[in-house]
Amino acid sequence: MIEQHQFRESDFVGDHPAIDFVNTVTGWDARPRDWIPDYAALVDWARISGIIAQADADHLQELAKASPRAAATALTNAKELRLAMHGLLTTRVEGTAPQANDLAVVERMWRSFNSRCELAIDPLTGIHIRAGDTGLDVISMTLADAFIRLGEDFTSPRLKRCAGANCGWFFLDRSKPGRRRWCDMATCGNAAKYARHKKHLE
Repeated sequence: MIEQHQFRESDFVGDHPAIDFVNTVTGWDARPRDWIPDYAALVDWARISGIIAQADADHLQELAKASPRAAATALTNAKELRLAMHGLLTTRVEGTAPQANDLAVVERMWRSFNSRCELAIDPLTGIHIRAGDTGLDVISMTLADAFIRLGEDFTSPRLKRCAGANCGWFFLDRSKPGRRRWCDMATCGNAAKYARHKKHLE
């Protein structure tokens, strides 16, 4: 189900862009609602998340307007990638075996990214890999590459899923004690506290 949503800072709780992209569906565990209804929304999310610059976002919006069918295909690809990454994150936190198809989707996008990427040198920050001529799929390809680069974080016990009801968001627990349970204490954490308090009063 599509749900209209205005992205804000509190939506970016995953501490990683690929995880935050998976979290653009809320209620994974109960009643999933998709916060990305169209390609324009995908570009807006990517710009707010910081994985593309404003100039790139403007360029992608123009490309999408000129080629709506291609934009629709790129959106489908992005959502296929999101579902595959969700599957892999789920199997990780649940300790189950990953689905071959989920791996195949991420690998296909990752290989496409690497076949078109370019090297850039900055005198201050060194050598960087950046997306080359990837067209409307640049967001998906960049996210697939970011997901692969999770590295040790993917196997870390600090990769967690929110304990809140009707959420299912993932996050990397960077807190010092490593006991974080909620995607956001102000939302799922407080909701759980309220539910416990209400049950206590009954």
